[in-house]
Amino acid sequence: MDVRKLAMSSVLAALMCLTGMLVHWAPALIPFSVLPVFVYLSGLILGAEYAAMAMLVYLALGLFGLPVFASAPFGGFGYILKPTFGFLLGYVGAAYAVGRIYREGSLWRAILGVLCGLVILYLFGLSYLYMILHWVLHQSTSVAGVLMIGFVPLLFLGDLIKAGIAVWVGQEVVRRRQAT
Repeated sequence: MDVRKLAMSSVLAALMCLTGMLVHWAPALIPFSVLPVFVYLSGLILGAEYAAMAMLVYLALGLFGLPVFASAPFGGFGYILKPTFGFLLGYVGAAYAVGRIYREGSLWRAILGVLCGLVILYLFGLSYLYMILHWVLHQSTSVAGVLMIGFVPLLFLGDLIKAGIAVWVGQEVVRRRQAT
């Protein structure tokens, strides 16, 4: 076990917890958040296993009741029934994918990793959103309806900007870490 990466994993989990409370809401069911930037950064900085572990710690802290999630009730096991919980599950998969694809110093692998992480995040989030809306809340919905709620308002500008920020900052952190 790499103690340095373990310490950085706990720092990123703590940043996720702090950031989860500082969310700006978009006029949609899905909150606008800077949390994905930290998800992608964790994959770039920590690698696949430690990044996924940091996201699992964040998820566990929230599910055990700490108020670290972005919307009310902010934590607790009942959060599993929220339509947006799939995005939180997607954080684990996205962080792992970014870390698995990225090779230190490669800008193109960073871009590819973050874009794959973005796709995985949406696959988890939108699938879970559909399941909750359809089977738990019994709302008649279609795939197009779910895309209009959870994809279209966010992807075009916001998530691509967040992905670009994560690539830039992640590359800079890795570059500076290699210089020391």
